[in-house]
This record gives sequence, structure tokens and C-alpha cells, in this order.
Amino acid sequence: MRSEKLQNKNADIKEIGRVVSYFSGVASVKGLPNVFLHETLLDYSGNRVGLVVGFNKEMVEVIFFDDDADTDKPLFRSREIFSIPVSDRFLGRIVNGLGEPIDGKMEIKGEMTPVFVEAPSIIERDPVSDILGTGIKVIDTALPLGRGQRELIIGDRKLGKSTIASDVVLNQKNSIPKVYCIYVLCGKKESQLKELISLLKKNDAFKHVAVVAATARDSFASQYLAPFVGCAVGEYFRDRKKDALVIYDDLSNHAKVYRDISLLLKRVPSREAYPGDIFSLHAELLERSAKLSKKNGGGSLSALPIIETQEGDITSFIPTNLISITDGQIYLDRGLYKRRFIPAVNVGLSVSRVGSQVQPSSLKSVTNGIRIALSQYKEFQKLTQLETTISKEAANKIHRGELILELLKQDKHINVTWEEQVILFYSVEAGFFDDVEKDQWPRFEQLLLKIIKSKHKDILENIRYGKFEEEKKNVDDIVSNIKNEFFSEL
Repeated sequence: MRSEKLQNKNADIKEIGRVVSYFSGVASVKGLPNVFLHETLLDYSGNRVGLVVGFNKEMVEVIFFDDDADTDKPLFRSREIFSIPVSDRFLGRIVNGLGEPIDGKMEIKGEMTPVFVEAPSIIERDPVSDILGTGIKVIDTALPLGRGQRELIIGDRKLGKSTIASDVVLNQKNSIPKVYCIYVLCGKKESQLKELISLLKKNDAFKHVAVVAATARDSFASQYLAPFVGCAVGEYFRDRKKDALVIYDDLSNHAKVYRDISLLLKRVPSREAYPGDIFSLHAELLERSAKLSKKNGGGSLSALPIIETQEGDITSFIPTNLISITDGQIYLDRGLYKRRFIPAVNVGLSVSRVGSQVQPSSLKSVTNGIRIALSQYKEFQKLTQLETTISKEAANKIHRGELILELLKQDKHINVTWEEQVILFYSVEAGFFDDVEKDQWPRFEQLLLKIIKSKHKDILENIRYGKFEEEKKNVDDIVSNIKNEFFSEL
């Protein structure tokens, strides 16, 4: 009883923190012996000014929300973990890494939610089983993603990683059921933020998207917190029986920010000067993405983290860490990019560990042979380079391989739903493209999709609900008529 009274008495004593060392928003503080990790620190007026990121017996490690903070003033405990007000009012808004609006609109009100929470346990989850349509043909056919999955987008700079992520977001505008998107920009230029906002507005996609932006000019605290704030917003929708998607663009910059913070705090550096706990930091973040069980509402949170490599090196520290954490990776290849194969996804080096279990049966039935056809194409292509006489069957397989490669190309910001892909690749398998000249394939594809979307929405709807077999005869007739129309216009 005496010890309990003593503890209560000590809790009532106001702890006062004093900054001992400070540089660029990172400080060591004395006088706060009882703080806990990620506790918010206050100034004399009760305003939030800093975040606890570590401590030892003598010092507390703090990052200030403002790089120009007045370090002469005392700090006080809030006894609360860093939290933000979360609600569906985040949709259509732009906030900084602290969850504060930066779009000039009104303050966002909602339920105060901690941004650092534990991931759902295994027993609270269900297997990932529903497709997350990306609208990108090479991904939906060869590397299908599921709602609740974590898929890494990896590659060198300027290969289209952010373009793929933004196209996935655009594709969710008409997804059924609706997928709410949170796009996290970490350590990027302000011009990239403006480009993203312009793209979302141009495509009327902002209504289902929230943007968390911590640019390179923002404080260490804002850049450090941005992915966790974005995740907390996504969890708000997931926990309300909805589907959400978070884009982390990119975690390379986030890792560098955390490395800078750790070096300023004089922590012992590990490989490539990164702190030893960088793996657990990203693991804790990405493990929060999950497909919840029906007992827990059945909502999902998917994650697409982005990582930048140097000269295609996926064996460096941060890429290796994230490959081991995620459920697969989409690898962008510079060689493909130089050959103008856009998006430059290397199917051989990419993998989705959830894979075909999330693909609708109709899509699976028309794309099962894509990988085999492409591998056979590469083998037969080697024979043609050796000037070996090849059989008619081999020539047909080379032709089919070239056709599939051509159809997997896709201009940026042009989405093709998985239902449209079913019709497209069924037409390839049925031979409708075989007598179309190679330079005419893209135009024939555009005409086919345009007519299907404008005049045959009922067929797309039936495909969505698993009635493709019943529609095959109609698809045959429609594609034949479109083909006749195509050739008559030439």
C-alpha cells in the first residue's frame, strides 16, 4: 500500500525537461525520467512541440516538430502517445506528416487515434482472397495483388515507380467494393506533390484519396511520422469494414531520415550507417496491413511501399529488408525501359506471393499461359538469332509471344480494368489478333476496348460476377464485328 501511494505521489510531480544538445530539430533532453516511447512533449502553454524517439538512463531522445524550436524553454510530459484526429474527412485533403492540413481548408475533426499501434494478430486476420485491381495489365495478369497484401515496388530512379503507384490509385475510383486510398509522400520535392495533386484532380479521383505529404523541406519529425500517420488513416477505414490502400512513396527516403536522426543522436550505426532497428521500424509499419477476419469486420488495408535502388542493386540493406518483409515485389528494369517497354516491369524478377489465389476465375482462365508463352518466346527467339530453321509451330509461338509482349505495354494513366483484360486476353487466346499486323495491334486494342466500354457494359458486369462462360459466344461475335470494322477503315 505504501509503495502504491508513493507511485501516485511521484506521478503527480511535474517533470521538467531541459534541452542539453540540439541540432536540426533533434535533441537530447534531461529531466524527464518516466517518459515512454512516442510520447508527445509539450511546451509551457500546452502546445505539442516534440516526440520521444528513445531514451537511456541519463537522456531522453526527442525530435521537435519545428526545426526552429526554442530550445531554451522547458518541456513537459503529456503522458499521451502521439495521436491525430481521424475521420473520413481526410478524403480529398492534403495534410503534412503531423496530420495537420496544409491545403488552406478547415481543420479536420475526428476521433483522436494513436499513430503507433500494434499490428493485428494472426487470429484476427483472414487469408487474402479478393483482388486489388490495379488497371495495369502486366500486374493484374502476371503479378495479381490482393486486398490486404503488401507488395514492394522497387527499381532505380526515373523508371516509373511512382507512376505505377499513382495509376493504381486512379484505378480505385470505380472499384467495386470501393477502395479508399492514402498516398504518403516522404522526402519528395514540392513539385512532385503538385504533380500528384494535379493528376488526381484532372482524373476526378481526389474524392477517394487522402494525401499525407512530408516534403524534403519539412522537419525530420514530419518526415519520420508521415508513413505512420498515413497508416493510421488507412486503419480508420479498415476498422470500419472498408477496404483501404496506402502508398508509401518512398521508404528509401524514410530510412535516410531515420538514419540522420540516429546519427545526430550518436546511436551506434550498423550496415551502411543505418541504425540496427531500421528493420523493426519498417516491419512494424507494414505488418499493420492486413485482411481482417469477418469476426473483426472483414475490412482490409493494403500497402504498396516504394524503394529506390542504385544501379539495380537489390542486395543493399534497405531493399533486402523490405523484400523480406513484404509479400512480393514489382521490379522495374532499366533495360526494359530503354527498349520502351512501359511499364518496365520485369516479370521474371518480380513475384506476388499471394498470386493467383486472388484472381477471379475468369481472369485466371485467360492468363494462365502468359508466363509459359513468354518463356517459350524467349527460347525460340534465341534459335532465330542463330539463324536456325524453325518449324511453323515455333514461328506461331514466337508470334504469340510478340503479341503478348505488345499487349502488356501500357501508356501511363491509362487504366484497363480486369474485366476488360479478360476480354482482351481471351481474344488473344482465341486467335483474333493473329492475322492483324504487328504495327496495327495497339490500334486494334484501343478500338476493341473503346467499343466494349461504351456499348457492352452489361458484358463487363457479367464478367465481374463470374458469368464469363455464358458470355463467350457474345464476346466472339462482338470481337469479330469489331475486327471487320477495323479492317474496313484501313
